[in-house]
Amino acid sequence: MDLIPSHRSRLSQDFAAFDYSGGKHAVNFAYGLPDPALFAELAWPDAFDTTTGVSAADLPQYTDALGLPELRTQIALRHGMRHDQVILTNGASQAVQLLADLYLDPGDVVLTEDPSYLGALRTFSVAGATIVQLGMGADGVDLDALEAALRHTHRVKLYYTTPAFHNPTGRHMPRAHMARVAALLAQHGVPLVQDLVYAELPYDGPAEWLSSGGNVINVHSISKVAGPGLRVGWVLAEPDIIGQLARLKCDGGVSPIVSNVVLGLMQSDVLDTHIARLRLHYRAKRDALHTLLQGSRFCEPDYPVPRGGFSFWVRLVAGTDAQAFIDAARREHDVRLVHGRHYGPASLNHVRLCFSYLPMSSIAQGLAHLDGLHTRLYGPRQIAVGAVAV
Repeated sequence: MDLIPSHRSRLSQDFAAFDYSGGKHAVNFAYGLPDPALFAELAWPDAFDTTTGVSAADLPQYTDALGLPELRTQIALRHGMRHDQVILTNGASQAVQLLADLYLDPGDVVLTEDPSYLGALRTFSVAGATIVQLGMGADGVDLDALEAALRHTHRVKLYYTTPAFHNPTGRHMPRAHMARVAALLAQHGVPLVQDLVYAELPYDGPAEWLSSGGNVINVHSISKVAGPGLRVGWVLAEPDIIGQLARLKCDGGVSPIVSNVVLGLMQSDVLDTHIARLRLHYRAKRDALHTLLQGSRFCEPDYPVPRGGFSFWVRLVAGTDAQAFIDAARREHDVRLVHGRHYGPASLNHVRLCFSYLPMSSIAQGLAHLDGLHTRLYGPRQIAVGAVAV
């Protein structure tokens, strides 16, 4: 029987499937994965521990579309929210998918920055949305460009961003700037979705972001600070939005057993102690990669130094054929990179370098391969110093 794929299925063919197993033995700069060496350092609670307040009869059972009530209450306390402003999701990815289901019909417009997180771009594209990416500076989106887009673009239904810390650039968008963004969007009845999966990982002082409420919807996840295999995320929003998201869920709820693990972590001081350790660990890796990049020959030295998150956003030196360079790196050295065009149309000569997952020895080896390859393909070049702290 011939397969007649749906419209969404045809759109999805433009994107590669997530392939952790196929890339974990490569020098993979493409994926923003947590460092697995730190998983063993977390004091994991017993998944079937009923001292969390969850009944033994409820742990192996289905749970509410909204998620395990006890964990929702704990998350509400952690964020200073009410219980009815929280819904659990299978990671931040399902949260973004549900928000796309809630707000978007084919042909609707999503606004975001150029560059932006490619996972969200994929979700909105498969939903049939038109994505309009706006220029950004050190503080975030250009407000004049945003106002013009809101005035002159029909069917704008959503604004998506990662303010703390921006994926892929690692920038921190000041709270005051985001308040102006939210106010502009509110004038046009457009919700602001803030993806905050990296918000607990600042490396240069505390980070601030807009609390959820009104037209501000916040997405969080345990993935970057405990383990993505838990697949526990949550949305914070007004109760009516939370209720609509719950009615869009078609599964039996986020696993109560896994939710109980997250609940146990949050009820103790274990998680916050672990997060403090992560900040030191990832900051050291960031600084080490920054030092290496200042001596690298394949990229320009004036990149933003990430304030948090898992990646650098670097520009390939002038004259580099980005796709040919990326293909050769994979073919000759099994070094994995993603072309900047996937992050936005103005990012064609950029690549994202994730430093979180790889040990420093592999990072250094991968950069050496990239430098050697670039020299062979394009000849030697002078090295200048000029990284930009933002």
